[in-house]
Amino acid sequence: MVGGKSGRSPRGADASPVIIAAAVNGGRDRRDHPGIPYTPEEVAVEAIACVDAGASIIHIHARGRYGAWSASPAWYSHAIRRIRHYRPNVLISLTSIRPETIPVDVILGLITTLSNSDSTRPDLISVNLGHVMLWEPVAAGDAAAGRPIPRPVRGIGLHRRTVHYPNSYSDVVALLDACRTHGIVPELGIMDLGFVSNAVTLHEDRLIGDEPWCLVELDSPRYGAGAQVAPSSTEDYDVLTNRIERYLPGARWAAHGSGRPGFAVIERALATGAHLRVGFEDSVVAPDGRRANGNAELVGWAAGRVRDTGRTVATVDHAHTIVAPGVTV
Repeated sequence: MVGGKSGRSPRGADASPVIIAAAVNGGRDRRDHPGIPYTPEEVAVEAIACVDAGASIIHIHARGRYGAWSASPAWYSHAIRRIRHYRPNVLISLTSIRPETIPVDVILGLITTLSNSDSTRPDLISVNLGHVMLWEPVAAGDAAAGRPIPRPVRGIGLHRRTVHYPNSYSDVVALLDACRTHGIVPELGIMDLGFVSNAVTLHEDRLIGDEPWCLVELDSPRYGAGAQVAPSSTEDYDVLTNRIERYLPGARWAAHGSGRPGFAVIERALATGAHLRVGFEDSVVAPDGRRANGNAELVGWAAGRVRDTGRTVATVDHAHTIVAPGVTV
């Protein structure tokens, strides 16, 4: 059972607890939704509401001024301490994604710094199992905002820029080693079939165990959107998870999509026995297409769907057992 202790296949859902992870603030900015939290205080407010709505894992990204990417230890320390002050047992997950101009050593230093104190050491860190490439549309105002404008090629104007989030084999190995050293559970980000193959490689190289905790991330809203990862469709979810079950039969995972199409992926994951992730990082709209009021509304929807299917929403204690069987997180 994905996320359970029985080892059964996730293809048949039962009444076992379902983890709901809330990804509250990554990947989007206030052009997408004015309520995207940027500061540690704003993130903590959203996190507390999500826990109260049923989330047992909170996934966060440090944000700089105007929502820029950041790996500030001070930001993360403040956010983690504030969340734990009000909801001391919730599992906190950080991202390891970084722009191509930032070396992996910056993330490794962040992990070391946060792990110097139990009050700031994260419980989980997401690790994408390969490079992520986006062909991102060029928009009016990009130049004024400091975003790069691609040069024409042979006189042809380009409508998209290439954005690269690197993770080489050596980067992934270093991140996994840091997690092992500091007692942090890696969340293996699987976004396409090539990422499944990379997970199998890491398993054969004895760098991950027989029961890894994964994120099945269908991070493109549709074919043609420019993201070189699997689109949010139930067909693509079934293909990815079929291969995971075949080659990593002990794996457990939470699944999510991108935008409104992602809710069908979540429904499919729930029906097949997996765990769920929702939040503004994945969608700023609710299943009915209207703008969501907050992350907690999306968690509340997920909790309701879990109960509708006869399963139970995982407590934080359940989540500890599921993400790291036999290990004290």
